[in-house]
Amino acid sequence: MAEFFRSLFCRHQKIEFPFDTEKAYRYSRQGVIAGGSFRLAFNPEGVVEYYSYVKPAADNECGMKDKGADVYFVGLKKGRTEVTATFKYPTCEDEIYAFTLDVAEDLSVTKVD
Repeated sequence: MAEFFRSLFCRHQKIEFPFDTEKAYRYSRQGVIAGGSFRLAFNPEGVVEYYSYVKPAADNECGMKDKGADVYFVGLKKGRTEVTATFKYPTCEDEIYAFTLDVAEDLSVTKVD
């Protein structure tokens, strides 16, 4: 009986990912303030693609555009790529974070330290 009520009242929407989450690299980014933006650049391009699942902020809650996101990097072909993540703010200097991703033969993606 408890299982019935749990399934009835505790519904969690399971996300159906269009990729293998076991092979993808997950990057959790911070929230972006209203008026700001977040951009990714790859060098070289074509080694990975990314999927971003944003955590929304209700009606610019606390001046936030969003509360962050889970970004999944999925391998397209074997190789390495440098990822540059740029946060743009309306009144401050850009915040830049760079890291390298390695894609193996089986297309699993790992971050290189």
